[in-house]
Amino acid sequence: MTVPQTHQRIQGTIAGPLDLNSAVAGAPVSATLRMNEAVAARRAARQRTIHLGFGEAPFPLPIPLREELARAATRTEYAPVLGLPGLRAAIAAYLARTHGLATSPATTIVGPGSKAVLYALMRALAGDVLLPTPSWVSYAPQARLAGKRVFPVDTDPADHHRMTRASLETAMQAAHETGGDPRLLVVNTPSNPTGGMFAADDAEEIAIWARGEGVTILSDEVYAELAHGWRAHVSPARFYSERTIVTGGMSKAFSAGGWRLGYAALPVTAAGEDLVAAVRSLAGEIWSSAATPIQQAAIVAFTFDDAMERFVRRSARIHAHAAARLRSALVAAGVRCPQPAGAFYLYPDFVPWRDQLAARGVTTSADLANHLLDEWDIATLPASDFGEAPDALRLRLATSMLYAPADAAPADQETILNRLLEQADDLPADGASGTTQLALPALDEAAAQLAAFVAAQGTSSSAT
Repeated sequence: MTVPQTHQRIQGTIAGPLDLNSAVAGAPVSATLRMNEAVAARRAARQRTIHLGFGEAPFPLPIPLREELARAATRTEYAPVLGLPGLRAAIAAYLARTHGLATSPATTIVGPGSKAVLYALMRALAGDVLLPTPSWVSYAPQARLAGKRVFPVDTDPADHHRMTRASLETAMQAAHETGGDPRLLVVNTPSNPTGGMFAADDAEEIAIWARGEGVTILSDEVYAELAHGWRAHVSPARFYSERTIVTGGMSKAFSAGGWRLGYAALPVTAAGEDLVAAVRSLAGEIWSSAATPIQQAAIVAFTFDDAMERFVRRSARIHAHAAARLRSALVAAGVRCPQPAGAFYLYPDFVPWRDQLAARGVTTSADLANHLLDEWDIATLPASDFGEAPDALRLRLATSMLYAPADAAPADQETILNRLLEQADDLPADGASGTTQLALPALDEAAAQLAAFVAAQGTSSSAT
């Protein structure tokens, strides 16, 4: 058979690798997703693994959402780029009713997960980014992919990783000295990885500082509904509505991470409307719209009737209970660990054992995470994945994968989780320890294994 001349010319060219964009060449996989896949591979190989490395709200999807999704299953048409009007109205009303925010359906947008919405906002907004240390693993990569420089803002590990006006001013000065132009402050309250949450005074102080500097706040509040009760969730948008953007989604409060449904509430101003138009243009070229049946079902969630309120309240209490129990075990073992105010994360510090760990070749948080996985079968994430210096010996622990046995059949897991939800009303509303102790054998195993690890290190030093 004779090869066509055009094909001969193609075959005669020099073959080489695909040319990658420099912004993504060599970029690592998201740390949280990488760890979750590593745990899945270990379990597939029948290796014992205590999974503290991935945070996911695990509860069965509420029945009203299942029923509405089934009814909407034949909705195969494209939704409007910014979201179904009914859903945008429901989200705006929900934020006004539950968070006290000044919102409008016209400046509320919907996308396929809050991560995608956050990235679109990063692309649409001008200026570099101020980012607290530590912070969620995707903020800095998203900012860099959007062509922005990232400037860290120190937080105080001795005070729930609190961010202050002074630390913001220091970060701003450092940015200007190196030619940076920070116009965007990204915050996450409650926080992943620490579980910390702004006190009302801090939220107000940060808002006042941002207003004075002309900085826009991008406030990721996806864990807001999972406050533990001892501190109220207060958004900086309460004090700086004209330039604060609030994002959230379905994944945490409603245990629907796989639905990939996120939102952003933009300022109800002319500038907010301009930003809506910019995000609409980006979204139209990237994702077109979030899935229509999912959006229709989400209207039920954000309408927030008694059934939804009960589900969210109960799941929040279980997350608080589990985090408090594991923290108590760590503190009893001598580990420094700030009390979380929301979500399902702990951020313990193992620096008092720096010398003992160094003797085992463990000098960084990545070394520590690898050591725990390889030698103690405990999956965690290192502080360095959240922007901290490599030698910070902190880890992020997530408790939410410990509520039901990993090897149980799906139907059995659902039964166990529903039983926990039914018991949740007996738990203290402020996240404190009480007489009710939920049956959480996987959590108890994690606590015992961490305590054994600490004990194996010997007496701690006074290193800081």
